[in-house]
Amino acid sequence: MEGHLLELRHISKGFRSKKGIKRVLDDISFTFRRGENIAILGGNGSGKSTLVRMICGMELPDSGSIRREGTVSFPLGFAGAISPNMTGRDNVRFVARVYGADVGQVERFVYEFSELGRAYDLPVVTYANSMRARLSYGISMALKFDMYVVDEMVAVGDPAFKRKCLEVFAERAKDATVLIVSSVTTSPARFCSAGMILKDGKLGELKPLPDTIAAYSGTADKTAAVA
Repeated sequence: MEGHLLELRHISKGFRSKKGIKRVLDDISFTFRRGENIAILGGNGSGKSTLVRMICGMELPDSGSIRREGTVSFPLGFAGAISPNMTGRDNVRFVARVYGADVGQVERFVYEFSELGRAYDLPVVTYANSMRARLSYGISMALKFDMYVVDEMVAVGDPAFKRKCLEVFAERAKDATVLIVSSVTTSPARFCSAGMILKDGKLGELKPLPDTIAAYSGTADKTAAVA
């Protein structure tokens, strides 16, 4: 599984604030390779979610370009594509058609995985947050991608359901590349072999994950001490 999967070329992004333009990402370049599972660690407000949205094609950079050589997932468990006025089943069918997947196969998987029972045929607006999370995570796992992108959480729900999430995700990861963007190190330590730190809009050097975690933990400790 060699070769380029996704390439970031001089990516920059800023947002307007009362004090002017705040640059969140500053001239980031990096090439993700097939089969290389990477973690990007960063504190709150470091730009992690902005970077995830651009990698997944949900947002455009102000400058630079992104080149994809394979299929990239939406953020794992992302509920933004789910219509609250549609039933769980209809949402699943819609997303399956958008991605050109086998509708029946995806529908059966999500129904069994989510354990929603009769609620599967009720409007999502009636769901509790945990039910919506089960539906969105099920959709994420029903579709196969070359790269799975995780924004913070690898698993959702109660302990038993979290175990099931981790088992299915681990199975998917066997045949795909994983990118986990997180402020904590638990999930990256389980699934990734290398990592980088996102700080002050800059993406640090790629290093073995233990080295990245050690550097990140030291930075986090210093930030907490100052606070």
